[in-house]
Amino acid sequence: MIIINTINLMFAADENYADQLLIAIKSVLTHISPQTTINFFILDNELAPQTKCAVQKLVRNPHQVEYLTLNKQLFENCPESNHINKTAYYRIMAPLLLLRKHVERVLYLDVDILVQTDLTPLYNTSLGTNIVGAVIDPGQALTLRRLGVTPPQSNNIYFNSGVLLIDTVRWVNASITERTFHFINHHPALLKFHDQDALNATLVGKVQMLHPKWNVQNTLILKKHSPINTEYARLFDEAIAKPAIVHFTTHEKPWNTLTEHPYLKQYQAALKKLQAQQTETINIVSAVNSGFIETLAILYASILNHNDTFRHYAFYVLEDHLTARDRAVLQQVVGRFNADLTFVEIDESLLANTVESDRILKTAYYRILIPDVLPQLNRALYIDCDALCVTNLARLWDINLGDAYLAAVEDAGFHGRLEKMGIDYQSPRYFNSGVMLLNLKKWRQHNIVGRVLDFINHHPEKLRFHDQDALNAILHDQWIHLHPMWNAQTNILMNAITPPTEQLKKQFLEAQKEPALVHFCGHEKPWHASSTHPFTPQYRYYRQRFLKQKARLVPFANRRSLPQQG
Repeated sequence: MIIINTINLMFAADENYADQLLIAIKSVLTHISPQTTINFFILDNELAPQTKCAVQKLVRNPHQVEYLTLNKQLFENCPESNHINKTAYYRIMAPLLLLRKHVERVLYLDVDILVQTDLTPLYNTSLGTNIVGAVIDPGQALTLRRLGVTPPQSNNIYFNSGVLLIDTVRWVNASITERTFHFINHHPALLKFHDQDALNATLVGKVQMLHPKWNVQNTLILKKHSPINTEYARLFDEAIAKPAIVHFTTHEKPWNTLTEHPYLKQYQAALKKLQAQQTETINIVSAVNSGFIETLAILYASILNHNDTFRHYAFYVLEDHLTARDRAVLQQVVGRFNADLTFVEIDESLLANTVESDRILKTAYYRILIPDVLPQLNRALYIDCDALCVTNLARLWDINLGDAYLAAVEDAGFHGRLEKMGIDYQSPRYFNSGVMLLNLKKWRQHNIVGRVLDFINHHPEKLRFHDQDALNAILHDQWIHLHPMWNAQTNILMNAITPPTEQLKKQFLEAQKEPALVHFCGHEKPWHASSTHPFTPQYRYYRQRFLKQKARLVPFANRRSLPQQG
């Protein structure tokens, strides 16, 4: 007879730790016994829909996942630090919520972990009459007195709260949630290690000490502190030799500054694999009104027609009062491939003070709002609808943005805009906003949307080039310079301007010879009967073949029949 165990696991996460949450869940599921099913409870501090979708792809039947949303006001008085935010305090409230769902035992895990074994034995560990099970914190092992704990209770061992086996019934009966918040509110000066200190002060004498292998912290595995006795010396050696849960404690993490750790390479390999999976879908965002539906449809056709690596595309349309017929035109093109199409309505009240012209309307400013209107995305490629793709976009999408806010091409006008706007800059480079590879996660972290809108509201007289000026005013010196082939502007392709440097002159020649994204910016448009743009024939070919004839699209990897640029 096969006995099926059901265990309850709990994490707490916000979008800043989305990758870490996914890696932790993956490591749990990789090692769990086939006879064990898991109910995941995730304390949700505004996780993006994209992250929840990624979690769901990991947590397949028979396992289940449920998100718990907490009232943020409960944590207003909780102190933070550079690597511990208010999400860490969510574990204090969670047992109350879980007991209401008839969950009488739960294993809480921090997200900065790598599980190395089946967690079923840990979950089934006897707690005796204790409320929680936890592992010693090697660096704070005998420091309960600094929290105001007096003898003989101060002789107990201080635990690390990153792995907690919790009896929710005993927790609630002992009012641990209320007592912990009371300690936080009345003794903030004592909280060196935040929620962990408060939990230690509240739970003293009610903790079942677990084998250190279940929470092998950085200070333990790197032997930063001496064991408190010979028994712990033996247990530490066992934990280091065969850790069950590797816990990357302290502010140095494997995704930032940690350089010395026996499991560093394993974690970074998991992170690299996760990031590679995340880049499999290419997110394309454009803004459009009814007058440019045809040009956007042609852009989509050209992108999909060059998808010779067969990456999945998700198109997002920031729509300016489109009709049902407008949407149908775009759906018709995208529908011929296994691509996604999402229409996003924009609240234009946020753009009340924007400066417009006869050629640049409010729609141009929609791109500024992308991080807010598409919260489920962490990365997006914005492309103006008056563009034509002539290569596979995967090469552009896969560019590593690092800590930059975006990657873009220098505007081929060289107007000296930063100086004219009175911006204090390091480099005079000024990017064209028609093609931008965006690090949306970082935009949100630093409130770039709010800062750009604030510049627009306070300096409308400076916006000669509208949204582009505002974006450059805030993000100058913080973007990656792309080869002009990725935004081959009309001035480049029609040789209408002399580049200021020899390097740029060389790149312009390369872009003229082999552009990747043709941008019909300026007054020269391929839909004008008198157009002399070198890529007007290609544009008209797409319009005739894919909009007029409704031809089936075949990737260029299998068919190369477009006319050569003229």
